[in-house]
Amino acid sequence: MDTSTLIWIIVGIVILLAIVVIAMIMTSRKRQARQLEHRHQRAEKLRESARETELEAREHEAEAARARADAAASAAAAEAAKARAAEASIDAERRTSTIDEHRADAEKLRAEQAETLRKADDVDPYVDDASDADTPPERPVGVSDDGLRREYRRDGDDTDHHDEVAADEVVHPPTRADRADRADRTDHPERA
Repeated sequence: MDTSTLIWIIVGIVILLAIVVIAMIMTSRKRQARQLEHRHQRAEKLRESARETELEAREHEAEAARARADAAASAAAAEAAKARAAEASIDAERRTSTIDEHRADAEKLRAEQAETLRKADDVDPYVDDASDADTPPERPVGVSDDGLRREYRRDGDDTDHHDEVAADEVVHPPTRADRADRADRTDHPERA
């Protein structure tokens, strides 16, 4: 082999090695660019995931705040209901004491009325002493058998006679039938 052939072989190998090195450098740059792109896409996915997680966290915080507000409103409503119940209890106690007072006043007035009626019976010469004072009268006091209320006055002389000074007819409230008849008569005067 000759030197020149050897030189050409060496030059060919060097060129071939240079081509391989250049090809490797270029492929490694592409690989690095792909790796960088891949890492960038992965970072973007992580950022998107972080944003979604943040949104979920905000939603959960909002739900927690809403639940706290609802709980506070419920507690306030419960407190208001307790206050109304306490007020109602106090009002009921006040009314109970008022009822008891009214009942006592009514019993006192009934006792006074009974005493006054007893005194009137003692004074009235026309009252039969043999009648039972405990039995109530069958008709209202001051109403005669004919349904008229009569008032009597004693004259200035010492005689025991009574003069009739007033007579009022006792009128009972109308029944439904009476009201219906009266309404028919006013609506249709030709029927009456």
